[in-house]
Amino acid sequence: MKLAFDARCNNGKTSSFNRVLELWKNAAHSVELDFSEWHGDDYCNADVLISPNSDIATVQGPIKVATLHDVNPIQPQPSSWIRRAPAIHALNKTARNLQLNANHIITGCDFAKQSISKAFPALANKLFVVPHYPSPAFSRGEVNQQLLQQHGLPENCVLFVSAIRKHKNWSGLLDAWSALPLEMQRAHPLVFVASAKKVRRKIKSPHVLFTEHITDEVLLHLYRSAKIMVFPSFAEGFGLPPLEALASGCKVISSNATCLPEVLGDSVDYFDPFSTEQLTTLLSQHLGTNDLGDAQASPQWSAELTGNKLKELLDFIQ
Repeated sequence: MKLAFDARCNNGKTSSFNRVLELWKNAAHSVELDFSEWHGDDYCNADVLISPNSDIATVQGPIKVATLHDVNPIQPQPSSWIRRAPAIHALNKTARNLQLNANHIITGCDFAKQSISKAFPALANKLFVVPHYPSPAFSRGEVNQQLLQQHGLPENCVLFVSAIRKHKNWSGLLDAWSALPLEMQRAHPLVFVASAKKVRRKIKSPHVLFTEHITDEVLLHLYRSAKIMVFPSFAEGFGLPPLEALASGCKVISSNATCLPEVLGDSVDYFDPFSTEQLTTLLSQHLGTNDLGDAQASPQWSAELTGNKLKELLDFIQ
């Protein structure tokens, strides 16, 4: 059975779908699974075409497998239903399209499968779990201090790695960090690996930085040098950044929402994302000690596991 990965996401700007595609390709290589890439041509000679997103190809011929990562717009979060209405409408439209046009649907974890099935029962029989894993680009090692200095980035920071979106709870982290003593803020600046262009809130502290776009190499050394990485999301479909941080030797504290306890297991300390006070307390505890222990990534997620799950999916289809 010939497999092709839908690589149209590589034809445009970089997104999280590019990362997923690269992980799949690496996973397929790790288990010696042959595949090709389809870039949107009129013809696809594969038996199965797997897309890293929900954009189903109109090409005729192959069995089509799309990906639905989450149902985050309908998960509990502070934003009102009215503010989330456009995202909820888009999610419903996506689900209808998948119901009509996808033969099978990949999602990243059991929590996502269960939440999608509950929200859209018509999709339940199409769902198949293929988990993610931290990219091999992230590993333990020495910090390239010169590289960080070239980009004006500090060591021993509190690190946030995600898009500036409400459900990512970046403002909750900012509020929690801002409640720390000023001396602790100076010692441990807050670094957002994101663009400041989408931040409407005026941030006065000189100890809050936005990296804008950086390469994985720079991000690797930020992970290695950070005092702690915080993942405060209200809702996630999997959560790759904290796994990347752990793989790089960085301690992580995480929200206990949605899939994160399933994905991160006992590797991190958890907090309620709806409680700024709880996050401030946890930050203070971690930043106030020089002995954070050894950050340990869960061995549960690996290229081999993902590759074998892709093989299982093909066997199931066959």
